[in-house]
Amino acid sequence: MFSAPAAIVPYCQDIQSGSLTFCSGQIALDPASGQVVSGGVKEQAE
Repeated sequence: MFSAPAAIVPYCQDIQSGSLTFCSGQIALDPASGQVVSGGVKEQAE
């Protein structure tokens, strides 16, 4: 399940097609803390 922080402006955060998920407007924020996730793209994507 996609777990992103709530959108600040109205837009579609993600859409799923089969086994693919397309994301829009996401930055590397931890949804629990609201802080930017440190590390590289791997850590931020998780």
